[in-house]
Amino acid sequence: MKTYEELLSDIEDDMELMGALHIVYAMEENGVLTGYDYLPEEPYTISVTLKDLQEKIHQQMLYDKASAYTYDSDKSAPKLAVIFPGIGYTADKPLLYYASRLARHYGYQILAVSYGTLPENVKGDHAKMKQAFELAYEQTEQALQDIAWNSYGSILFISKSIGTVIASAYASRHNIKGKSILFTPLTDTFSFARPGSIAFHGTADPWAKTDSIRTLAEQKEVPLFLTPNANHSLETGDVQADLSIIKATMEHVNRFIATP
Repeated sequence: MKTYEELLSDIEDDMELMGALHIVYAMEENGVLTGYDYLPEEPYTISVTLKDLQEKIHQQMLYDKASAYTYDSDKSAPKLAVIFPGIGYTADKPLLYYASRLARHYGYQILAVSYGTLPENVKGDHAKMKQAFELAYEQTEQALQDIAWNSYGSILFISKSIGTVIASAYASRHNIKGKSILFTPLTDTFSFARPGSIAFHGTADPWAKTDSIRTLAEQKEVPLFLTPNANHSLETGDVQADLSIIKATMEHVNRFIATP
């Protein structure tokens, strides 16, 4: 199997000859792109433009880097996963529920933060959003004040929406080293985004523009998984499509958590 660098070199050569929008056929194993060819023959059956293929490989390289993020700690010590929900997206909803179950499967203790009562109808209202963040962050500081972070061998933050801002800000301000899963982040999230983070965004998310999220993720080298036509819950309204989305998303989450 070719390395990412070899694949990118091949793609650049082919783009010069055939153009960036030329269709080729790729092969994936467990969600990882392993090669491509010019004809739709087994196992090369996923049609994609050379430009999109190039972007996907770049994202895989960032993902592998984030997954392999390590820091000096006692790996035999307990592991802690902290859940930072959104305003209306609580810890028992699909993305956070299944991510928490995966974390528990890999030996993490689970702690979910609760923000109490926050302002409603904050979308598009900068003042209310700022107030909601400040109140939620204050509650987070209180909820986590007794945690002895240095006693844990692995720390994982799993967050959603405004929770991605809170989780990233908390990790930055307390210099907590660990991995972070950002479900439907906001633009403010990337003011604090740290190494070892991955992000998921729906292109129909009314809370954050895709172009802005993509640009910020690139600047911070955060691998970003885009779900076409999905909203702020990574859902489309089509139940079969939504089941496929949650499955694909959790496959990425599983690989990310499972990597030592």
